[in-house]
This record gives sequence, structure tokens and C-alpha cells, in this order.
Amino acid sequence: MTEPGIEEGVTARALPKAGNAKAWGDPLARFDAAWTKLEARLAAAVLIAEILALCAWISLKGLSAEYAPAEGDRNFSGVVFRGLITAIVLGLVALRFVRPKMGPSEPGHDRALARQNVVVTIAVLVGLVSGRLWANGGVEYFSNFLNWMQNASLLMLIGGLRGVATRLTLWLALLGGSLATGNGKHINIDVVMRFLTPKMRVPVAILGWVAAAVMCIAGAWGFVDHIAIALFHVKPMVACPDAAKKMCVTPPGDKLAEVARDMGTDLFIIGRQLSLDVHSFPRVLVGQKYNGYLTGREWNAWVDSAAWADHFPQVEGLKVTPERLDATHIPAVSIPGGQEVRGLLIKDADLVFPFGLLMIALRFLLRAVLAISGHVQVDPDMAHGEDPEVDHQGDKEAEPEGAAS
Repeated sequence: MTEPGIEEGVTARALPKAGNAKAWGDPLARFDAAWTKLEARLAAAVLIAEILALCAWISLKGLSAEYAPAEGDRNFSGVVFRGLITAIVLGLVALRFVRPKMGPSEPGHDRALARQNVVVTIAVLVGLVSGRLWANGGVEYFSNFLNWMQNASLLMLIGGLRGVATRLTLWLALLGGSLATGNGKHINIDVVMRFLTPKMRVPVAILGWVAAAVMCIAGAWGFVDHIAIALFHVKPMVACPDAAKKMCVTPPGDKLAEVARDMGTDLFIIGRQLSLDVHSFPRVLVGQKYNGYLTGREWNAWVDSAAWADHFPQVEGLKVTPERLDATHIPAVSIPGGQEVRGLLIKDADLVFPFGLLMIALRFLLRAVLAISGHVQVDPDMAHGEDPEVDHQGDKEAEPEGAAS
């Protein structure tokens, strides 16, 4: 039978071999395993999103690069990128149609395989050279698409595709740190632990994990305080409530309240830009100029369709003047008062760093509790080995002693 307190089919992480895990820690062990599984999937999704963002950025930059040697333009990036695309396509086509028909053990297979290698190599070389034939193919279309994404879409608010990739990299690093902490593979100095008896290792490890959690929490608040002052422009000092002529440090609650209020305004800006993107994307997709369809009259109607006055004063400054009602207007959100809108959400995205530190702190505290309950072993050598996981669904050899009868 399975060990008391552990459901059949549930993987318990770092379960001690002596079978001395306390039953009250079983829910926490299952929660820790679910947390790790969620973070692992999230890390994979973030990694895929980062790869897609970088590939999209490189592809659009290459396809939108104009090659004009007659005008002295020596930008070969577009030609090189098109050559690579042509080489890949021709190589795959050649590989598909020249593949050997016979099996590896049949006569003539080696000769057919050699012929395939030659044909594929020639196709790749021809593709690399053929990129010059369509050096400027689609330049206007992809330039329009890239300029829309960078200057008049939601991505503009976070610095474009490159800004997205930068923030995803930071997010991925924090997820990796949290996963390492949950698995006991975080960076630590274990010299002292090796001189302690196994009985003394547990309290010393718990003390270290609690101290690490405190440092992470302190660091998280430090980053929140810095971001609030430097990026959200929260005043670091305000007049003291009991003495108006003296200056006191702004209370943490007031800082957080102002940051939350600004984030609510940024959320409103996101919604307004999305409403423009819904109309812009189909037009850009079919090749229409992103800045050539929205008239000043339509822009004014768009401004009137939302509660701008709830977030900004002087909303009338957003509207175009009567003499420009028939002129085109770029479909990009603006902020009354002339505040720069490009990169507006970077300050909000930077809050992922203190949030990640807070999650790592919680992982340290949870690991300490699991060590007290006996669900986590304190062994200096475990950080250098495989993940100490035990699957109670069929893996009888890995079960702790006394778990089966």
C-alpha cells in the first residue's frame, strides 16, 4: 500500500528515505509539487514566446531592409535573409523529392543517398545565390507591418518586439530561480553543512532558508520603492502630518496606492490602444498603410467614445482641430499633456522583478516548512545529483523504506 498521507499517483518531492514524513505536511508537499509543475510549464511558455518574439523581430527587420546599390546603400541584410529563406525552401524540396526509395539494406541505397546529398547541397547553394533575385521583394509590405508594430500598436507601449524579448528574458530568469529554489538547487555555500551531523543540518538549513527569504523580501520592497520613485514618479518625501513645515518619508501604503492608481491608468491606455489595433491590424495585414486610413474626424469620435476625463484633465487637447478633420491621423494612443507614450508600460513590466523575488522568498519559506515536516531532506550532495523525486504510481523500487507492505 502507499505511504499514509500520500495519495496514489501523486509524486512527492524529496521524500525522506526513512519514511518519517509528518502527515500534516502532505498537503504542503502536494502544493509544492503543483507549484513546481506550474512554474515549469510557465517557463517553457515564456521561453517559446521569447524565441518567437526574437524570430519575428529578425525576420521583419530582414524582410523590410531595402537593397539599393545604385544609391550607395550597402545594406545586405535583406539579401542575406532572403537567400537563407530560399536555400531552406529549395533544400527541403530537394530532400523531399530525391529521398531514396529503397531501404538501408537494399542494393543501391548508398548510391541513392550520396545522390541525395549532392542534389540537396546544390539546391541550398542555388538558394543562397537566388536571394539576390528578389532582394526587394515585399520590402514595402513588411516595412509597413514592422513600422505599425513598433510605432502604432500595443507593442509600442513596451518598447517593441525587442522590449518584449528583454522582459521575457527577465521573467525566464526569475522563473528559473524559483524552480531552482524549490528543488534545492539554488546557489549556496555548504561547507559548514558538511561538518555538521545529519541531525544538526536541518535547523541550520532552515535558518539559512529563512534568512534568504528575509533578504528576498527586503530586496523586493527595495525594488518596488525604487520603481515607484524613479519610474512612477512618486514623491519620496511629503509634508509631515503633525508639522507641515517638516518633510517626512512617504508612507509605504501611500506609495503603493499611487503606483496602483497609475497602473489603473496604464490599463486604461492599454484598452484604448487595443481598440485601435483591432481596426488597424486587418488593414495592415492586407497591405494598407497603417497611418493612412484613420481620419481626424474618426479620431475625435474615438476620443469621445471613452471616459478619458476619469484619468486625465484637459482631454480636449487630444482632439484634432476642425481644419484637420479630413487629414489622416496615426492610430496610436496619445496622453493628454504631452507625456511620452512609447515605452509607457516598461515601468509596469519592471515590477515583475520584485514579484519574482517575493515568489522565491515564499519558496524558501515553504521549503523550510517541508524540512520541518520531513518531506525535504537536508543533504549537501543532493543539489549536485538528480531531482530527488519519488513516483508512488508503479515505481516500487524508489519507494521509501516501510512505504509498502
